[in-house]
Amino acid sequence: MQGKSSIMPLIAAAIMLLASCGEDSVNSEPPYEEPPVDWPDMTARDDVVETFVLCFENPKIGESISKYNALLHSKYFFGLHADDVPPGGIPIMMRTEDIRATEGIFEFESLLELTITPEVGSWDAYPELEEEPCENCYVTKRQYFIRARFGDEATIYQSPVGKTFMSVIVSPDEADSTKWVLRAMYDTDG
Repeated sequence: MQGKSSIMPLIAAAIMLLASCGEDSVNSEPPYEEPPVDWPDMTARDDVVETFVLCFENPKIGESISKYNALLHSKYFFGLHADDVPPGGIPIMMRTEDIRATEGIFEFESLLELTITPEVGSWDAYPELEEEPCENCYVTKRQYFIRARFGDEATIYQSPVGKTFMSVIVSPDEADSTKWVLRAMYDTDG
């Protein structure tokens, strides 16, 4: 009889544990899921700027890097500000380098904020890019602000508030001329 009395508390404990797990799963809230991103359809030039910002606002969702890749023209490049180019360095970051750097930012960021002033500038024709014709290209100048921290670093990297500007150059997508893509960007002075 002693064997039965020692097993009963174990069964009772197991039943209580199963019951409490059942209660927890019924009464607990489902894990929080980010709402889906409402990506622009890229039929307007401002869609390019909005998509760029949305990628940086949602760096951990898998589609952000694929949207970022699709956002860039095959000949895309980023022109660095002269102050950001190390001595003997190259002032241009090509598409592949930019994507690789952005993937790293998205993967390792522990804080990432990017704002670009919406619709402040007009879109002006930009017929020549780096001394080459740029058919149906348009440019706008926008002020931006970025803050970032990576991993467990205590350092926060941040652009000077109110002092950073970029020229955004768009052109039609090579695969679908009804859509716009990012042809180039330059860090510029105000």
